[in-house]
Amino acid sequence: EVVILQQPMSVCVPPNHEVTLRVQAIGTGALKYQWFDKQQTEVCGTEPELTVSLQRSGKYICRVMIYFARFFLSVPYREPHIVIHPISQTVKPGETFTLKCTALGKPAPAYQWYRNGRILPKQTTETLRVRLFYTVGSYLCAVSNNLEESWSEAAEIEIGKNHQRLFMASFSSLSLAFRKHSFPATDKVALLIGNLNYNHHPGLMAPTMDVHELANLLQQLGFRVVSLLDLTLQEMQAAIDKFLQLLDRGVYAVFYYAGHGYEHSGRNYLVAIDAPRPYRTENCVCVQRVMHSMQERKAQLNVILLDTCRKW
Repeated sequence: EVVILQQPMSVCVPPNHEVTLRVQAIGTGALKYQWFDKQQTEVCGTEPELTVSLQRSGKYICRVMIYFARFFLSVPYREPHIVIHPISQTVKPGETFTLKCTALGKPAPAYQWYRNGRILPKQTTETLRVRLFYTVGSYLCAVSNNLEESWSEAAEIEIGKNHQRLFMASFSSLSLAFRKHSFPATDKVALLIGNLNYNHHPGLMAPTMDVHELANLLQQLGFRVVSLLDLTLQEMQAAIDKFLQLLDRGVYAVFYYAGHGYEHSGRNYLVAIDAPRPYRTENCVCVQRVMHSMQERKAQLNVILLDTCRKW
């Protein structure tokens, strides 16, 4: 009879990193060991310990007489982790440039590129190639799997100083044509939220006055304004949903928040007054999701103003 006292342990290591697997067993006679890979192919291992260097995840099994010990080498399920961020560049007008964002995660992350906060349709790979007449702006990439979503650092694309004069000359005719047309708003709506009296966090002084003053200014510009103070997470989500229902083509939309907040994995979060201590992302409102929902409504103008911290 053979009794296995210690099974090989599953580990997660970088590629080409040596790993030593170990099995410990006792029996009534001399023990023989043989290691196999996941294809049941014998490997050069006839001892209790096996040292391997792997290119990819795999499974190893050690047979001790008629008993089996199984070793699984696999990448654990985890949220996306960005290892290569896009890099800012200086380009010529119309020049092709490439941005790259690489992320690790299990399941494998999906990619989505954005320019100046707007989604770039069909740009869903880790490499973005752009060749447009007007390419300047801020580019970033969102990577996600079914566990979480992360955002890359922003890459700023600028036109070199030696080419700005030529660019502006060629762009001036387009600017004149644009100024000949007006784009009047079909409606102007604003949602202002100020959180100051928190259940589990320090209170704030300024949001009440800030919301009041901004509401007056927006009303002078013809906006219909809804001002709300001290909202729970459920109340914030309900107010935002009602606000989104007012948005349509031709509408000018303003969303303003004053209160506690933070930035995590490239995303900004707004803290509700009932958020626990410590709070997590699920206890807060994600600004990027609000922005994406506003953009989906095809409003003529979307403005988001945040008076909040951006630190975790």
